[in-house]
Amino acid sequence: MKNNVWLTYKARIQAAQRLSSNDFHSQVLLVWYAFLSATLAIVTLRYDTLEFDIPLIAAVFSVGLLVLSMFVTSQDFRGRSISMRSNYIALQALHRDMSQDDPTTLEKAKYNELLAAVENHTSLDYRRFRVTYQGDLTRPPTRYEVFTVFMNRAFRGVMLVLLYTAPFSLLLAACI
Repeated sequence: MKNNVWLTYKARIQAAQRLSSNDFHSQVLLVWYAFLSATLAIVTLRYDTLEFDIPLIAAVFSVGLLVLSMFVTSQDFRGRSISMRSNYIALQALHRDMSQDDPTTLEKAKYNELLAAVENHTSLDYRRFRVTYQGDLTRPPTRYEVFTVFMNRAFRGVMLVLLYTAPFSLLLAACI
């Protein structure tokens, strides 16, 4: 059971980092898109005779930004990350204080209480820990797990690049 506590603790560290990263990028993207929306509004005031319908594009962009901000707010990445962090710190304390032999009934109850206290980490969080951990594991990661972690990181990187550069791509497409 001590190994289970340790694995849960490590996977929840990954989950907290993922949620914190999601919070950071979602906030930066919202500010980025708000800046671009304001810039577009200023451009429409100055250049109202452009070839394409900027006021319509600006209105659609503003509505999209509103929907995106409501979605990001509903996800509560920051709050979930803080809860996950508090939970993994409690799991670390339980692991440290746990005896190597059979766990006591109190230790089992505390572990179950900590498991129920916050949302569970994803299987990808668990895989990511197993793939990136440099020490010995009771069960080393499989090729499939290494592949899925690599593909997830690659997909996430590509998606972030697309989200940050999408307004420029749309502007180029509209101008051509």
